[in-house]
Order: sequence, then structure tokens, then C-alpha cells
Amino acid sequence: MSTLAIPDVTYLDGHPRRADETPALTAVFHRSGIVLRRRVRRFLIFRWPHLRGLEVRTPSFLTLAMTSVWSRDDGGSFLHLHLDHGVCRLYVGGIDSPALRALLASWVAREADPPQPLPAMPPPPAPAIADPLDAVRLSLDVWRASGLGRESLHSRSTLACRLDLAEDHRRCGRFTEAIALLEPLAAGAAQAFGPVDEDTLKVRNALGQAYLAAGDVDDGLDVLREVVVAAEHLHGTDGELTLVFRNNLAVGYQQAGQYAQAIELHEQNVRYSEQQHGRDDLQTVGRRNNLAATLAFAGYRERAIGLYWGVLDALPGADRNHSLAVTARQNLAILHNPSWKP
Repeated sequence: MSTLAIPDVTYLDGHPRRADETPALTAVFHRSGIVLRRRVRRFLIFRWPHLRGLEVRTPSFLTLAMTSVWSRDDGGSFLHLHLDHGVCRLYVGGIDSPALRALLASWVAREADPPQPLPAMPPPPAPAIADPLDAVRLSLDVWRASGLGRESLHSRSTLACRLDLAEDHRRCGRFTEAIALLEPLAAGAAQAFGPVDEDTLKVRNALGQAYLAAGDVDDGLDVLREVVVAAEHLHGTDGELTLVFRNNLAVGYQQAGQYAQAIELHEQNVRYSEQQHGRDDLQTVGRRNNLAATLAFAGYRERAIGLYWGVLDALPGADRNHSLAVTARQNLAILHNPSWKP
């Protein structure tokens, strides 16, 4: 088991048991956590499971001026460790932010076990049927859902209400009912509004997701592939609806354990979003976050870490509490734990 020792660390504040700034510490990264040491004894320890976030920042003049290290011109960086009770702030002298990030990523890549991608999501268990009455109730629910899906569509608002009901079924784990509603609803929408109408595509997208949730992977991916092709033809490869549907297809491939296809689709979405909105637009940052998550589940730890740093760097100081920033910090703490596995 190898360790990474980083000297010239100054504890600033943030820990309930340590109030005063303390210089001349060494931060030792190892498999169980991060230890701050004096020359002869331990100062603080942070276990990996207790970390709620990890962040490396380039110090600004204002933040430096508020600490005892403000007069140092050594190109150091801040290391923030987020805990349940607050944020522990450290200053790492002589190592700038990009170098410290690269050092940590390189160490965890060496120390972690060989990468193993997350297996494909198993199909959900069959609904529990305790007695014949339960079977009757389930059959009636499916029959009602199917009947509602076959009713005539008089307006787009009617379609939206039925689509919402199908989504409620899916989110509650009633996949059979969701599919029973969506299959005839998709056919009815195509007849009422056209097979490549935007609302028809939304119904078919929901149907593909319901198939996947129910464990019908092949049918789900087939439907979502068709939806993406139709959206590209209707809205272009970088249209907003196309980006949403392509993301859903990538998630489907990830659930199926087909990571190469999922990563390729997320990369396309990041590229098109950058062209359409710019690199630091929130939509682009969100799609970069989705790509990072898929890379992590596929076992590409170092690349995922780099993308999460990019997510944080794209968010200005006013957005440090944005959900994307919180997620990135949480996942950076997880990915820097050598014992973590997808």
C-alpha cells in the first residue's frame, strides 16, 4: 500500500476540535483517509467515508489576505475538505492548483484496484402477489391504463396529462401499467399529431424509458434510438430536444452496461452544447457532469476526476452552492478514495 505525503501544509480552520491556524504540517494520503501530521504525532485525520466533498482552489488575493499565509508568494493552493459539520480549509504551499489536482489523481489511479465497470442494471423483481385478489387488482390496473391510452386524443393538453400519469406509474415502480398506457398512447399521438411530431416523440421517449425500467433493455434501446434519429431530422443534431433524447439514450446504454456507446453519446452532447451555448453555460456544464458520471461508472477514474474539476471551474464563486458544484465536490471525494468501486 503506497501513500502520498505532501509537506508544507497549513491548517486554517473549519474543524470543531482545532481553532488555531497551524503551519508546518504534512498531509498523508493513504487508503483509509487523509492524515495531517506534525513532525512526531498526528494532528487530524479524515476518513474517506466521512468526507462529503473535496475541492482544490487557486487562492484569490482576498482569501489569502484573510489568513496568515497571505505574504507567501509560493504559488500554493487551497485544499477544502467538506465534512458534516463544515469545511476544513488547508493551504498547500509550493504546489499550485493544477499540479495538486494532477498529483492527487495520479496517486489514486496508482493506489486503486484495477478498474471494473459497474455491471448492467438487473431487471426489477416481479410484483409481489400475495393472493388471488392482488392478481385481480393488478390486472384491473393494467386494463384501466391500457384503456386510457386508447381513448381519443382531443388536445395536446390531454396527451400531456396522460403522459404525466404514465410517468407517475414509472416513478412508483408500476412499470407494467406505464407501458400499458404508453404503447397505445404513442400510436394515438402518431395518428393525431403525426409520427415525428414533438409531442409524439416525447411519448415514445417515455415509452423507451419505461421499457428500460421494466428490464426490457432491447425494446427500450430500440425505441430511444428511433426517437433520437427522428429528433435529429426534425430539430437538428444540436436541437434542445435532440440533446435531451440523446442523453436518455446514453443513460439507457449505461444501464445496459454498454459504456462505449453511452460515453460516445454524452461526448456528442457536450460537443454540441458547447457549440450551441458555450463551454461554461450551465446546460453544457450539466452535460459534462453526466459524461463524468458515466466515465466513473465505466472505470475511467482519472478522466472522470478531470471532468469534475472542469465542472467546478466553470461555476463562478456565486454558484459554488449550485447543485452541480455540490455534486462535483461529493463525487471528487468519492473518486479520490482508493477503495471506491463503481
